Amino acid sequence: MSIEARASYTDTFGHAFDAKGRITVPSEWRVDSFESRLFVVPSSATCLRVYPESWLSGLQEKMKDLKDADPVRQQVQALASIAQSTTWDQQGRIMVKEKLRQRAGLKKEAVLVGLATHFEIWDKATWEKKKSTAMTVEEALSALGL
Repeated sequence: MSIEARASYTDTFGHAFDAKGRITVPSEWRVDSFESRLFVVPSSATCLRVYPESWLSGLQEKMKDLKDADPVRQQVQALASIAQSTTWDQQGRIMVKEKLRQRAGLKKEAVLVGLATHFEIWDKATWEKKKSTAMTVEEALSALGL
Protein backbone atom coordinates (compact mmCIF):
# COMPACT_ATOMS: atom_id res chain seq x y z
CA MET A 1 0.00 0.00 0.00
CA SER A 2 1.47 3.35 -1.05
CA ILE A 3 0.54 6.50 0.83
CA GLU A 4 1.28 9.82 -0.84
CA ALA A 5 2.99 12.25 1.53
CA ARG A 6 1.11 15.53 1.84
CA ALA A 7 1.49 18.68 3.84
CA SER A 8 -0.98 18.64 6.72
CA TYR A 9 -2.38 21.63 8.53
CA THR A 10 -2.06 20.79 12.22
CA ASP A 11 -2.18 22.69 15.52
CA THR A 12 -3.98 25.87 16.55
CA PHE A 13 -2.52 29.38 16.42
CA GLY A 14 -3.71 32.74 17.72
CA HIS A 15 -3.05 35.73 15.47
CA ALA A 16 -4.59 39.14 14.88
CA PHE A 17 -5.84 40.84 11.74
CA ASP A 18 -4.08 44.12 10.97
CA ALA A 19 -5.85 47.27 9.80
CA LYS A 20 -5.65 46.09 6.16
CA GLY A 21 -7.31 42.73 6.89
CA ARG A 22 -4.11 40.70 6.80
CA ILE A 23 -3.39 37.80 9.12
CA THR A 24 -0.21 35.78 9.51
CA VAL A 25 -0.24 32.20 8.30
CA PRO A 26 1.82 30.12 10.77
CA SER A 27 5.38 29.55 9.55
CA GLU A 28 4.82 25.77 9.91
CA TRP A 29 2.21 26.07 7.14
CA ARG A 30 4.48 28.05 4.81
CA VAL A 31 7.32 25.60 4.22
CA ASP A 32 8.03 24.19 0.75
CA SER A 33 5.68 21.21 1.09
CA PHE A 34 2.66 23.54 1.47
CA GLU A 35 0.95 25.25 -1.44
CA SER A 36 1.29 29.04 -1.46
CA ARG A 37 -1.92 29.75 -3.38
CA LEU A 38 -4.92 29.46 -1.09
CA PHE A 39 -8.67 29.86 -1.42
CA VAL A 40 -10.74 31.43 1.35
CA VAL A 41 -14.42 30.45 1.48
CA PRO A 42 -17.21 31.06 3.99
CA SER A 43 -18.46 28.20 6.12
CA SER A 44 -21.82 27.55 7.76
CA ALA A 45 -19.83 27.03 10.98
CA THR A 46 -19.34 30.83 11.41
CA CYS A 47 -15.71 30.76 10.33
CA LEU A 48 -13.72 30.89 7.13
CA ARG A 49 -12.20 27.80 5.57
CA VAL A 50 -8.89 28.10 3.77
CA TYR A 51 -8.00 25.44 1.21
CA PRO A 52 -4.85 24.92 -0.89
CA GLU A 53 -5.08 25.33 -4.66
CA SER A 54 -5.13 21.55 -5.18
CA TRP A 55 -8.53 21.47 -3.44
CA LEU A 56 -10.05 23.68 -6.15
CA SER A 57 -8.32 21.59 -8.80
CA GLY A 58 -9.99 18.52 -7.28
CA LEU A 59 -13.40 20.20 -7.52
CA GLN A 60 -12.74 21.12 -11.13
CA GLU A 61 -11.78 17.52 -11.92
CA LYS A 62 -15.00 16.21 -10.36
CA MET A 63 -17.04 18.75 -12.36
CA LYS A 64 -15.46 18.21 -15.77
CA ASP A 65 -18.16 15.83 -17.04
CA LEU A 66 -21.13 17.65 -15.51
CA LYS A 67 -23.48 19.57 -17.77
CA ASP A 68 -23.90 23.31 -17.26
CA ALA A 69 -27.43 22.80 -15.88
CA ASP A 70 -26.33 20.18 -13.32
CA PRO A 71 -27.20 21.40 -9.79
CA VAL A 72 -23.85 20.21 -8.42
CA ARG A 73 -21.95 22.23 -11.04
CA GLN A 74 -24.10 25.25 -10.26
CA GLN A 75 -23.40 24.94 -6.52
CA VAL A 76 -19.65 24.71 -7.08
CA GLN A 77 -19.78 27.67 -9.45
CA ALA A 78 -21.73 29.68 -6.86
CA LEU A 79 -19.04 28.85 -4.30
CA ALA A 80 -16.31 29.87 -6.75
CA SER A 81 -18.04 33.23 -7.24
CA ILE A 82 -17.54 34.11 -3.56
CA ALA A 83 -14.20 32.37 -2.95
CA GLN A 84 -11.13 34.55 -2.56
CA SER A 85 -7.79 33.56 -4.02
CA THR A 86 -4.78 34.68 -2.01
CA THR A 87 -1.09 34.03 -1.39
CA TRP A 88 1.06 35.06 1.53
CA ASP A 89 3.28 38.10 1.32
CA GLN A 90 6.95 38.33 2.38
CA GLN A 91 5.88 38.58 6.03
CA GLY A 92 3.73 35.43 5.73
CA ARG A 93 0.39 37.24 5.83
CA ILE A 94 -2.69 36.67 3.71
CA MET A 95 -5.25 39.38 3.09
CA VAL A 96 -8.84 38.37 3.78
CA LYS A 97 -11.50 40.55 2.18
CA GLU A 98 -13.69 42.52 4.54
CA LYS A 99 -16.93 40.99 3.23
CA LEU A 100 -15.66 37.49 4.11
CA ARG A 101 -14.42 38.61 7.54
CA GLN A 102 -17.78 40.23 8.28
CA ARG A 103 -19.74 37.19 7.10
CA ALA A 104 -17.76 34.98 9.52
CA GLY A 105 -17.99 37.47 12.39
CA LEU A 106 -14.21 37.88 12.50
CA LYS A 107 -12.88 40.74 14.56
CA LYS A 108 -9.25 41.62 15.28
CA GLU A 109 -8.25 38.58 17.37
CA ALA A 110 -8.50 35.26 15.51
CA VAL A 111 -7.57 31.60 15.81
CA LEU A 112 -6.24 29.53 12.90
CA VAL A 113 -7.19 25.88 13.36
CA GLY A 114 -5.46 23.14 11.39
CA LEU A 115 -7.77 20.41 10.06
CA ALA A 116 -5.24 18.27 8.15
CA THR A 117 -6.36 19.08 4.57
CA HIS A 118 -7.19 22.75 5.21
CA PHE A 119 -7.48 25.27 8.02
CA GLU A 120 -10.18 27.46 9.47
CA ILE A 121 -10.07 31.03 10.73
CA TRP A 122 -12.30 31.69 13.75
CA ASP A 123 -13.02 34.78 15.79
CA LYS A 124 -11.12 34.19 19.03
CA ALA A 125 -14.15 34.64 21.32
CA THR A 126 -16.31 32.37 19.14
CA TRP A 127 -13.58 29.70 19.07
CA GLU A 128 -13.22 29.79 22.85
CA LYS A 129 -16.95 29.04 23.21
CA LYS A 130 -16.94 26.34 20.50
CA LYS A 131 -13.73 24.40 20.97
CA SER A 132 -14.12 20.87 22.23
CA THR A 133 -11.82 18.77 24.30
CA ALA A 134 -8.94 17.30 22.37
CA MET A 135 -9.34 13.79 21.04
CA THR A 136 -6.61 11.27 21.74
CA VAL A 137 -4.85 9.41 18.95
CA GLU A 138 -6.47 6.19 20.16
CA GLU A 139 -9.95 7.73 19.88
CA ALA A 140 -9.22 9.05 16.40
CA LEU A 141 -7.88 5.72 15.16
CA SER A 142 -10.81 3.86 16.68
CA ALA A 143 -13.25 6.22 14.98
CA LEU A 144 -11.54 5.37 11.67
CA GLY A 145 -11.82 1.65 12.42
CA LEU A 146 -8.07 1.22 12.83
